[in-house]
Amino acid sequence: MADADIKSRRKALGWTRQELAERAGIDKFVLQQIEMGSWNEGEARVRVDTTLERAEAGELDVRLERIAVPDDGAVLSPGTDDPSST
Repeated sequence: MADADIKSRRKALGWTRQELAERAGIDKFVLQQIEMGSWNEGEARVRVDTTLERAEAGELDVRLERIAVPDDGAVLSPGTDDPSST
């Protein structure tokens, strides 16, 4: 998935960066970094691509569960309480 492709796919759906970030359950800053080609963490990229794929297939109200970020900043996968499981 090319980074420029993400932006063009988002725009083709008529979505703002904020809207795609909210639908993918990630921070808007992370999406901006993905679109600029400077974000390499896989989970966020997969979430964006999954959201776009589902919307392009007709599921226009797609919303993924937001990634939980505890007070210590360790990212947890949805439904887990253990940062070591990510």
